[in-house]
Amino acid sequence: MHNDIILGIDPGSNITGYGVVELKDRTFFPIDYGIIDTSREDSRSKSLELIFKNLSLVLETFEPKVLSLEKVFYYKNVKSSIVLGEVRGVILLLAGLYNLEVMEFPSTQVKSSLTGYGRADKAQVRFMVKKLLSIQEDVPTDASDALALCLCAGLEILGKRCFPILKARYQE
Repeated sequence: MHNDIILGIDPGSNITGYGVVELKDRTFFPIDYGIIDTSREDSRSKSLELIFKNLSLVLETFEPKVLSLEKVFYYKNVKSSIVLGEVRGVILLLAGLYNLEVMEFPSTQVKSSLTGYGRADKAQVRFMVKKLLSIQEDVPTDASDALALCLCAGLEILGKRCFPILKARYQE
């Protein structure tokens, strides 16, 4: 019997998405999700401070035990890599401060566990996130990606590769 609260974070240079999902009795329940928009901040330090403060509030409010992040991948643009590294550093610092178990997944694993296809586009992922979590309203792409990370971590906790509705694709 599992009862875990999972925080998924999709770090971005201007927008960082987050999602909080509860895994209770093998079922997923969305608790909260949103974005942290730092595009109007005039300095990197202010942007990172905004991310830190907002995510600290999420952590203190929902007390997750698990943090789900996308594994680092190579960027051709060095500046983008550095900025994302700074955001990831803030997120990993928070994970340490709040004693979170960190689970990292390649984007292809996240996509295949939700859609059955590792190269699915963001619209397909958002569609499945909304369907699997029974969310009616529009979900920002970055928040949807964060919720997808939550679901992927939850599947890993349950010892599954994908949702039951997708198993037929893996058995072909």
